[in-house]
Amino acid sequence: MKLKTFLVCIAVIVAVGFIIKNFTNNNSKQSPSPAPAEVTKTTPDSVLTPGRALKPNEEFISPFGLYITVLKDMTFRKEVADDEGIIRTVGFYIENSSKDNPYMLYGLYEAKNVAIDQTMASAKKDMVASTIKDITIGGYKGVEGLITGDKTRYMAVIVKDGKKITFSTIPPTDANKVITNQLFSTFIFK
Repeated sequence: MKLKTFLVCIAVIVAVGFIIKNFTNNNSKQSPSPAPAEVTKTTPDSVLTPGRALKPNEEFISPFGLYITVLKDMTFRKEVADDEGIIRTVGFYIENSSKDNPYMLYGLYEAKNVAIDQTMASAKKDMVASTIKDITIGGYKGVEGLITGDKTRYMAVIVKDGKKITFSTIPPTDANKVITNQLFSTFIFK
């Protein structure tokens, strides 16, 4: 008698499990979960547009409105860091692929940092004193000089519309400084 009761209980448990399984499968087929909504984000680089057709090998860097003509056999890339569409920094690189004579110009615009009167003095503190000189890039005055240490580079600093923009030449050789000056001569600010 005990065996018969035990088998009936097992049969009931299996039947209930089968019913629950079928009920759950039917409900999931009837109401599929909605597809996730497409995430759209405003492009942080849409702050400024060139306003004209770009020339061959010319790049436009927003939000600070800089036109650059990239020299032959060099590549250009840009990186924008933003917080929910509000630009924090814009970095750009102009590089060659030469292993014998590597070259890189790295530019950095910090949108959230307001340049103050001490910006140039502060930049000069990091530079080797004998290399510091006043410069003008695209109509904006600044300073340039050699910075030594872990990241030795030749750096130029300007202030445009209250924001500091830095340009670093790596490695800081005389030949690379000539290339940087060629690039600087193509810089036009909107």
